[in-house]
Amino acid sequence: MTARTKSGPPLRSAELSREALATNLTALRAKHGDEVAIDLRSNALGLGSAEVGRIAADVGIRHCLLDRAQVIPPGLAAAPQGPPVLSGWWSGPGGPVVSFSATIISIKDVPAGTPVSYGYEYRTAQETTLALVSAGFADGVPRCPGAMIGIGGMCFPIAGRIAMDQCVVDIGAASAEVGDRATMWGESPSLAQWSSWSERPEAALLAHLGSRVVKSWH
Repeated sequence: MTARTKSGPPLRSAELSREALATNLTALRAKHGDEVAIDLRSNALGLGSAEVGRIAADVGIRHCLLDRAQVIPPGLAAAPQGPPVLSGWWSGPGGPVVSFSATIISIKDVPAGTPVSYGYEYRTAQETTLALVSAGFADGVPRCPGAMIGIGGMCFPIAGRIAMDQCVVDIGAASAEVGDRATMWGESPSLAQWSSWSERPEAALLAHLGSRVVKSWH
């Protein structure tokens, strides 16, 4: 068994795209008309109601739905009763607004029959390579069967149960290195796929990104 490891704290991040959000909101406004409101409750699912609200105002949306304690972003007004409330702005023709990824912190070459993770519910079917990814259920990665993670432009299955801080991915004969990024969701796999695998709404997955996931707008 050959292992290649890297020291240092694991890194989890969510890259947030202003361009994707603006394009998606513009498409939603064109579909539903000018008298619409954007849902900014729960701090816009934890992504930041001020920034999401600013972009909404920039594309011509005039109303928003807020929790009682939230401050109305500049350029918007509290939604009156009646206008459609826009949701689903995190995906659309502009692409995914949120790309959630984590660092590969270990690569291990293992023989067939190697048990993986809690309870050894997963055993490798053949000689393969396992990638240890620094994101787990405490970071908002739900435990669900059939889930996959993107590495190097391809999607690979999660091997065994997802732990609190990390998960293992069976990448077969594919190439990956310690320090590479693994995409939990973004372009591929998508948030919609994770919603299907976990049987949870897309909004819930976004809202449950953990506090250790560093969010940044670009």
